Amino acid sequence: MQHDLSIVAPGPLAPAIDARLRTLADAEGTGLAASFRVSPSSLHRAIADGETAESLREFIESISLTGLPQPVAYLIDEAASRYGRVRVRSEGAATVVTSPDAALLDTIAVDQALSALGIRRRSPEELGSRFAIDIVYWALVDAHYPVVAEDERGNQLRVRRRIGHQEPHDTTDTAAIVVQRLRAAENTQGEQGAKAWLTRQLESAVRSRTAITVTVALPDGSERDYTLEPTGIGGGRLRGRDRASDIERTLPVSSIRGVRTE
Repeated sequence: MQHDLSIVAPGPLAPAIDARLRTLADAEGTGLAASFRVSPSSLHRAIADGETAESLREFIESISLTGLPQPVAYLIDEAASRYGRVRVRSEGAATVVTSPDAALLDTIAVDQALSALGIRRRSPEELGSRFAIDIVYWALVDAHYPVVAEDERGNQLRVRRRIGHQEPHDTTDTAAIVVQRLRAAENTQGEQGAKAWLTRQLESAVRSRTAITVTVALPDGSERDYTLEPTGIGGGRLRGRDRASDIERTLPVSSIRGVRTE
């Protein structure tokens, strides 16, 4: 974790760590050596998914070799304190924007980036727009306001970004369904899912010509490390030149227990 809010992973990440990192930071580079960047918007996204300032700090400190830099800690605290200070809810076909921060509402009311929404003052605590909640919500998100959509009871809503022509509104929470299916697959596939993830890491190393060290299970039950320059993968086997002995090796993927970059 760097002071410039970037995160660099020098080797392949465990799936659970990679998935959680993508909720609190935006991916900038993929492959065996991945990079991410933390921003107010990415932290608001993580908090919307259930994270807190404390859980974010604990997670970063648990995986970072450089600890939690002060600029990142400040950004986390600021994002947590600002999250949800702007709220939007439907009122018929229109949308109401509220906030306990009157100055923030004043800023939204005169923000030229939002002028197309036709936002008007309804009361000292409310602004109004004739547009639907999804249009207003995503316009505020794109303008970097800490906005949350809610229903008439104050419960938080997930709002899908509208793409292309307007279609009948689908209230199905497809994101939640996908997450449930992935979790179910992880629970039922077990070792199969881990093997698929390992294969993807090996394929990435072959494409990028990245030297890797693979841990291989031997027939006698022991394990051995080989440092290879991978040249191909197929038919359930990994091919590469062994740096130590300078020979071409072919290893069964099913015997590979781990992979890391050099």
